[in-house]
Amino acid sequence: MTTRAILYARVSSDDRSKTGGQNLADQLRVCREYAEQRGYTINAELAEDDRGASGASFDLPQLSKVLDLARAGAFDVLIVRELDRLSRDLAKQLIVEQELKRASVAIEYVLYDFPDTPEGRLNKNLRAMLAEYEREKIKQRMMRGIRRAVKAGNVIIHGRRPYGYTPVDDHGTTTLEIVEDEARIVRHMFEWYAAGKGGVAALARHLTDMGVLTGGDMSNLEGTHGTPKTRPPGHWNLSTVHKILSNELYAGVWHYGAEDLAVEVPAIVTRELWEAAQKRRQTNKSYSRRNTKHDYLMGRRLTCAACGHKMHGGTKLRNNRKRTTLPYYSCPARDTDVFATNCPTRQSFRADYVDAAAWGWLTERFRNEKRLRQALEEQQAQREELLRPHRQSRETIEGLIAEKERERERLLDLYLAGDFPRDMLTERRARIEATLEGLYAQRDRLTDIIADQELTEETIKTVLTLGHYVRLGIEDAADDFGRRRWLIETLDVTGDLAVEGEEQVLYLHCVLGDERLAIVSTDSASPP
Repeated sequence: MTTRAILYARVSSDDRSKTGGQNLADQLRVCREYAEQRGYTINAELAEDDRGASGASFDLPQLSKVLDLARAGAFDVLIVRELDRLSRDLAKQLIVEQELKRASVAIEYVLYDFPDTPEGRLNKNLRAMLAEYEREKIKQRMMRGIRRAVKAGNVIIHGRRPYGYTPVDDHGTTTLEIVEDEARIVRHMFEWYAAGKGGVAALARHLTDMGVLTGGDMSNLEGTHGTPKTRPPGHWNLSTVHKILSNELYAGVWHYGAEDLAVEVPAIVTRELWEAAQKRRQTNKSYSRRNTKHDYLMGRRLTCAACGHKMHGGTKLRNNRKRTTLPYYSCPARDTDVFATNCPTRQSFRADYVDAAAWGWLTERFRNEKRLRQALEEQQAQREELLRPHRQSRETIEGLIAEKERERERLLDLYLAGDFPRDMLTERRARIEATLEGLYAQRDRLTDIIADQELTEETIKTVLTLGHYVRLGIEDAADDFGRRRWLIETLDVTGDLAVEGEEQVLYLHCVLGDERLAIVSTDSASPP
């Protein structure tokens, strides 16, 4: 019978910078030649671009696909160019290999193939440790280099230059120089805002009405770091205005990320004006909180189905003369260019109608105890099916932990018997401890995932008991927002808001099941 093979390749940011993006294709080519020489049938070629996830991460989609196909018996051998393409983390490498071995899948490395013998496994583990060590050293060297550069007075810009400035070389030191045309706009923004002429949204509209080009517009004109925009030039969004007003850069202090590193740069506004703007921001924020007149039952629990971002609760003016407002859930793409290209919907949904639909469905489920129990049992079965791979992985890790702990005990016995030199014991024990630490971390991670997602018998009993009291006090809860909100949070009710044709819909999710609900206006029910 022909051996069925899957080829797996992975690149990191380091690979992309060194090879110009050709590394993936080269890895697959080498693996393909290896498989063809041995007469293997290639079922799939899976290429992974981690884009910052790191080779030590388990959240890599193509590697997850490899494991899923292995459990399904879809192939016989996994071909990887070399060990660190699978992982630079020894604990992860052991887990993946054990998972594949459990599924009767072999791993063959094109470079440095390792026989399944004690010597082969030792050599493989040593190479994995060296790869892991190399990864950490590269990371440390990069961070040390960045910190040294910043301490020496260098400003490090990733991506687009800050509005109002341009990076320049000053005798070997990278600093910022003021772009006066843009600096005039920055000063106008701080003066306008600090004077209390309006909030961030009003300032964004003011700049848009003036036709001022944004930093993104300037990047497009300069041909540097520009991204296509769906809106015309001169449109200012809330996030851009907020970032400028809150950035101490404009008062003459540039900060490197979250690090406690700062560099003095030319100031565009005075320290006094910058601090006045910060006080205005705090005042506006407090005023906004005090003037929230509407309750949002599903607040912070809704997602835009079109782009995946969290919906925001807010109000819209209903009558200009009476100044009455209505509550809405809105996609952030309505106010932010950053999300605009990813969200075709960008709509608002009446919050009282959405909340009424969610509460009505929830109370209907609780009123029917038989249906409630059935829904819980269906959810339990579905979640157990989804958690099965996680449980299998945790079982694999438990076996590896037991094996490594026995290895550690045998090492100590050899030392006590005088058959093992002390310096060799120290080195070998440190290697085992490092592997165990990684295995423990992955086991804890999977345990947390399972605990968070499983629906236990105890939880089912709790919900059924809760249902009894909800049925008794359903009318009281209808007039008590605190009780309703508590129930929403207890059952972890979430939802996705979507527009389908002319209809607005809510896809509701919780331990009681999933449901598609039409969002409609009704005068017969009081919205929560």
